[in-house]
Amino acid sequence: MHTVISFKDVPADITDIVIAELQDTAEGFEETENELKVIFLKEKYNDREITELASAYQLQYETEEIAPQNWNAVWESNFSPVIVDDFVGIRASFHEPLQNVQHEIVITPKMSFGTGHHATTHLMMQQMRKLSFPGKSVFDFGTGTGY
Repeated sequence: MHTVISFKDVPADITDIVIAELQDTAEGFEETENELKVIFLKEKYNDREITELASAYQLQYETEEIAPQNWNAVWESNFSPVIVDDFVGIRASFHEPLQNVQHEIVITPKMSFGTGHHATTHLMMQQMRKLSFPGKSVFDFGTGTGY
């Protein structure tokens, strides 16, 4: 379980102070134009520390509890297959096999590398359709999921 404190309308110079004050107990910080969010593991959250800090700098804040989640699983559930014409389909192993494509590429998507959704991937796949690969060696480099 996590506790998230959302400080509203924090001046930039005070943001730096709040981060410095809480860096040893907080799990992370998220800054936006009008808000500073501080994320704590529930067991490290100290309500008195936040109350005193808010009082010292006249800050308004809200507290929210967030249940643990597997963020990668959430991200993966929003990953849909990519189909380039009827030539190739790119899907994850948790998707059903694709129909009506000549080739199918199965990858394990992660937030840090390829899912086939980038426009250059789509364009390269369209260009590859024009090439003859039988009897040729192919070197795939700089592609994230390629090797």
